[in-house]
Amino acid sequence: MQDILERMTLTRRRVLVAVAASGSALAMGARPAAAGTKIAQSAVYYQMSPKDGQQCGQCAQFLSPHGCKLVDGDISPSGWCRLWVKRAA
Repeated sequence: MQDILERMTLTRRRVLVAVAASGSALAMGARPAAAGTKIAQSAVYYQMSPKDGQQCGQCAQFLSPHGCKLVDGDISPSGWCRLWVKRAA
């Protein structure tokens, strides 16, 4: 009985090993999104107004006049989302 209890007890080491193993498995199974697949606006907290001086029209992912490489739907050039990345000069 003691042996069974010892095997069932969670230790810090067992948790860390499990987390490391699951992280590796997820990384190996990760694939790029299929062409044409975009993220929903709600998932990236898209808003129609700029935030902290950042706006879609200045983002590397913005497609003029109202699109985005990553986010689905109509995108305002003055909008903002969490995926904002400064456009290279």
